Formats: sequence, C-alpha cells, structure tokens
Amino acid sequence: MATLTVDDDVLLKVDECAKEEEISREDFVNRAIRVYLHEKLMDDLHAHGRRLGLTEEIIAEEIKRSREERRQANA
Repeated sequence: MATLTVDDDVLLKVDECAKEEEISREDFVNRAIRVYLHEKLMDDLHAHGRRLGLTEEIIAEEIKRSREERRQANA
C-alpha cells in the first residue's frame, strides 16, 4: 500500500465519481490507474507494430487467416 498526494480539485472529482459508481475512493483510483496502464501498454504495442511495418489491414488479414485455419483444424 502507498500514500499518494492528489490535488484537491481532482480529489473532489474522484469522490463525486466514486460516489456515483458506489465504490470507494481507493477502488476508483485503482481502477483508473489500471485503465491508464492498459491504455499505455496498448499504445506501446501499436507503436511497436508500426515500427515493424504492420498495418491494420495486415493484422485483420492475419486474424482472418488464423480463424480459418482454426476452423479447418476443428472440422
């Protein structure tokens, strides 16, 4: 467990949102941090893919090919 310092105006908004969600301040902050870390990971993965020359079209085609192979293997 750690102690964090949060600006008063941010803390008011956190408390409002936590109350609306019917969760504790701590749960709200933990969820927010997890969402941020997940988004950062996804951004990093997308950047890595772009450096490798992967496009959304290539990825979509690979997913389609993989699903077809799985269907054939399960048939």
